[in-house]
Amino acid sequence: MIVNKSMFSTSSSYYNIERMRQTFDDLQVQLATGKKAQTLSDMGGTRSTSIDLRHQLSRIDSFQENITMVGTRLDLIDLVVQRVDTIESEVRSFAAADSAGENQVNLTTAQGYARSHMDELINLLNTKFAERHMFAGNRTEQPPVKGMDVLLNGEGGRDGFRTVVSERKAADAGASGLGRLELSRAANVVTIDEDGTHPFGYKLSGASTDSLGVTAGTIGGGPPSLDITFNSPPNVGEKVFVSLTLPDGSSKTLEFSATLSATPSAGEFQVGATNDDTAANFEAALQNKLLGETSTTLNAASVFAAADNFFNGNGETIQRVDGPPFNSATALQAATPTDTVVWYEGSSSGDPRKSVAARIADKASVGYGVEGNEKGFLELMRSLASVAVETFSLGDTTAEARYDALTDRQMDRLAESNNNRPGSVEVIAMELGVVRNTMGSYKDLNNGYATQVETVISGLEDASLEEVAIRIQTLQVRLQASYQTMSIVSQLSLVNYMR
Repeated sequence: MIVNKSMFSTSSSYYNIERMRQTFDDLQVQLATGKKAQTLSDMGGTRSTSIDLRHQLSRIDSFQENITMVGTRLDLIDLVVQRVDTIESEVRSFAAADSAGENQVNLTTAQGYARSHMDELINLLNTKFAERHMFAGNRTEQPPVKGMDVLLNGEGGRDGFRTVVSERKAADAGASGLGRLELSRAANVVTIDEDGTHPFGYKLSGASTDSLGVTAGTIGGGPPSLDITFNSPPNVGEKVFVSLTLPDGSSKTLEFSATLSATPSAGEFQVGATNDDTAANFEAALQNKLLGETSTTLNAASVFAAADNFFNGNGETIQRVDGPPFNSATALQAATPTDTVVWYEGSSSGDPRKSVAARIADKASVGYGVEGNEKGFLELMRSLASVAVETFSLGDTTAEARYDALTDRQMDRLAESNNNRPGSVEVIAMELGVVRNTMGSYKDLNNGYATQVETVISGLEDASLEEVAIRIQTLQVRLQASYQTMSIVSQLSLVNYMR
């Protein structure tokens, strides 16, 4: 009898053994690598999910890198801002010192002190880190602020701050030195006129008196004008006040006391034999007072007005006097880059923080830009430059009064009461502190989310070594049994089936 060997399922048995062998080999690889699959194709249906999760993890890593990068930059910016705040405090303290100081030492050191701090401020605003200028907004390729010598003295045919100041002083003082005011008298009436409609010199803001014999008129006309009328002799000690607005926006009230002395001191006028004489004496006293104030108080106001025009902030143009002639000028004109040094060349935006931004999460970003022409930096620069261009020689009788007028304005502009204004050094520091806190919160959130994503990826890709080991043992037993069975079957012959 012929027995076909197909009656035995040896083919399928060999196939099953081969499959188990392959599975055994795969499990050994998993045990060695700790991974369920060695290629994407081996992952089957979990492949797309794993790829998507790893993409999310990569994005989280980039967000964390951004947070680290911005944190490093903020560390440097914080140091600079702290130093600028210290400079502001030092300048304020120097300005608050008693007048010219003992033996007028402040007069001899004021200019050098201002120049050294101005130079340091410029260097701070030009701080560079990793090829980026940190106080230039989004224009980080070049230093945002010109060097001190260029700013003060000009360069390549372009005028610097010193020239702009000299032009402004001339325009404010006028040819007569009366601050663009004109005085005239008709009998017992003294008239004060502005010499035109323009932004220069003194502006009349009012007059008053405590004397029943004197009438202080109201401002009228165009250009503005006011009259002071002497109807009867004022009593000794009674006063007349003339209030003026100066070019930098500050105000000044001139005070005149009636006296019988034939040699009245500054701020006094002699009561004459007639009302006309008294008016003439008052006119002379007013003229002398205006000449003195023009060389001191108005001079300081002119310097700061020029600083406001030259060191422009966001949305402002650099302006200078439209001349020559300057002492009779009637308008300011916009400067151009070909005739005037541009002090700041970084970006200038309505919201400096948004000038530079970094994404720290899928739906979150932080703005941490800083621009060198923000209000706090700007006012400090203006204040320092205003003193840096002035000379206070001991032989100059106006030096101490000019110095006092300048430092009064320094203290006003750098006063701590300005600390809460937008763009102040303190507000900049506070806003950057908020950015740092925001990044810290998102760093923690990103870490938590990354941990969750990694857990899911691990569940998809990582093999359980305990499970793999058990499966290997189980499969090893099955393979051994299968090998033994096939060994027995391979030894069968026809004799085994014959009776």
